[in-house]
Amino acid sequence: MKQQKNKIINILLLYLVVVSHHAYIFFFILSIPFVIINAPWYIWVPLISWFLNASIGQGWICPYTALENKLRRKIGLPQIDAFVKHYYIKPYIRLKIKFKKKNRKSITN
Repeated sequence: MKQQKNKIINILLLYLVVVSHHAYIFFFILSIPFVIINAPWYIWVPLISWFLNASIGQGWICPYTALENKLRRKIGLPQIDAFVKHYYIKPYIRLKIKFKKKNRKSITN
């Protein structure tokens, strides 16, 4: 009973981390123009380059992604490489492939 309760708590924590990670990325992207306009270049250039490298780069791991992977391990789910790649890029590619297959079928019919 206690293990099931811990698993439910870990699942809820994982959902909370994923949703807050999406919100963090959304608000960070919205704030980029304001940072560029209002902050000096020596503030916004490293900030934006860190974000891009952490989200797209291969060498760095975002601390939030590390927390998500820790919770995924506890639950028994597979770990992810990068948050942006897992939640934004891969679904876009799958959707693009699906539409290509659908268009090919409609053209041949």
